[in-house]
Amino acid sequence: MRTLKFTAKAQQLKKDVSCDFSGLVKGSKGYLRAEFSFSEDYAGCGKIAVFRNQGEEYPVRLENNSCMIPEEALTWRTFQICVVGVREGYRIRTNYVEVRQDE
Repeated sequence: MRTLKFTAKAQQLKKDVSCDFSGLVKGSKGYLRAEFSFSEDYAGCGKIAVFRNQGEEYPVRLENNSCMIPEEALTWRTFQICVVGVREGYRIRTNYVEVRQDE
C-alpha cells in the first residue's frame, strides 16, 4: 500500500512536500491511500475527500484523516482531489489538486 499525503490549510489543498508523487500508474485498486493534515479551520468537522476523474466525482468519508482512493478515480492519466469539512452551520471546501499517473 502507498500513501499520498496532502495538507489543507483554510481553503487551500496542497501536496505534502515530504511525499513522493512520482511513479504512480493508473489502474490501481486497493493500493493507494490519501492522508491529510488539517489546519484549525477544520476543528470539529466531519470531513470527506472528493476524487474527480473525467468529470465524475467520487466522495469518500475520512476516518482518522485518511481514506483509500477509489479505483474509479484511478482509471485515467490524472485525477483531482479536494476536501470538504462540515459541522452545524459551517462548511469549508478546498481547491482541487491534480495528481498525475503514468500509463
